[in-house]
Amino acid sequence: MKISIALSLLILAIGGMLGWQDHQRLVAVRASHDKLAAEAAAAGIVLDESRADDAVRITKREREDKEAIARQTAVDFIAFARKIEAVEKKGGSPNDEMQQDILDFMDRMMALDSSQLKVLIAEFRAAPDLKDETREGLIGFSIMTLANDHPQAALTLFTESSDLFEDNRMAGHLVKSSLAKWAKDDPLAALEWARANGKKHPDLVNDDAKRGIISGAAANDPKLAFSLISELDLKQDGVRSVADAATTPAQRTATLAALTGYLATLTDTEAKKTAEHLVIGELTQNAAKDGFEAGTRWITEAKFTPEQLAMVGSGVLTHVIKREETGKWIEWMGRTLPEKKANDGISNLVSNWTRNDYQAAGTWLATTPAGPAKEASVRAYAETVAEYEPEIATQWALTLPPGKSREQTLHRIYQEWPQKDEASKKAAEAFAKEHGID
Repeated sequence: MKISIALSLLILAIGGMLGWQDHQRLVAVRASHDKLAAEAAAAGIVLDESRADDAVRITKREREDKEAIARQTAVDFIAFARKIEAVEKKGGSPNDEMQQDILDFMDRMMALDSSQLKVLIAEFRAAPDLKDETREGLIGFSIMTLANDHPQAALTLFTESSDLFEDNRMAGHLVKSSLAKWAKDDPLAALEWARANGKKHPDLVNDDAKRGIISGAAANDPKLAFSLISELDLKQDGVRSVADAATTPAQRTATLAALTGYLATLTDTEAKKTAEHLVIGELTQNAAKDGFEAGTRWITEAKFTPEQLAMVGSGVLTHVIKREETGKWIEWMGRTLPEKKANDGISNLVSNWTRNDYQAAGTWLATTPAGPAKEASVRAYAETVAEYEPEIATQWALTLPPGKSREQTLHRIYQEWPQKDEASKKAAEAFAKEHGID
């Protein structure tokens, strides 16, 4: 299926937005903005940056100059959009040069304020002979540019232009991202906008957008974010959004403190247990993303209760830790967590590690000291590698002390033994006979 021009622009816009988060890109854009400001000052136009959207502070000449800049940007962008339309008509797609042009336009648009973007959108609306999807893409692109730093103004522009958005994917992304950014600074105002526009745009002010509000609010005020869960009727998704927003040690600590108050408001025992488990799991995963030293330090300083600490070992770390630190995490779990939970977590880690890099996992296993953590690791390694290398799995299983654990591992190896040909089947039967497996 060919991607439409509107979606092409949206994809490129999102890619640019992500690029803006990169420090070097941001520095370059800021420098471009500063250069424009200096040129304006040299022309006698002095801007009060503390009142960026206050129309009273600008002179008539300055207003006219700003509108002229916006209109010229619109002219250039419309011409570029028509160029892409022509390429699309021939069955092509935007090439590398065109994608670079998109980034250049983004630099120009970053220098525009909300009043200029309104002019830009008006020009896009009035442009003749543009496809509807192209017009929608250009307007969406403009609003996304504003949403990065001025989400409230972006939402205002969106409501004024919502009649042009037939593609709900684009509109949904605009609403969600704008609400999330706005909620970081003023969550109650973002919530009020959602209330006021929910009936008019029920398909856009949806659970996804509500999660954006909670996530944005949680970045600075997790206690408030928890209190919004009930009003927005998000339940588990809302709880997860609060915890997932805690990306720094300070945010995680604040979220953990706020969790206590939130749990006290829940009367359903099962709901309380689920919420606590979700939060502890998300906080632990986010801590682990910082690396072994930083992650384990935060978990130690968090002073989890024994029940909460047990939740750490339920597999939440499997897909977030750095692979080269897996051995350290396994050893830490063996030292720190309750044995049953430690074994469950270790089994998940070793199984995942073995599937991804069985040689590295085996090398670590050969050098790690004996103990409960190693025993759980041997079992997981042997059971995982059995379907590929049953002989190697058997060698490891036989390093386990005689008893139930060894017997269960050998039985699992037999179950996983590959049956690809007659020789494999005979080898499996010989293995079963040797180890007394029925």
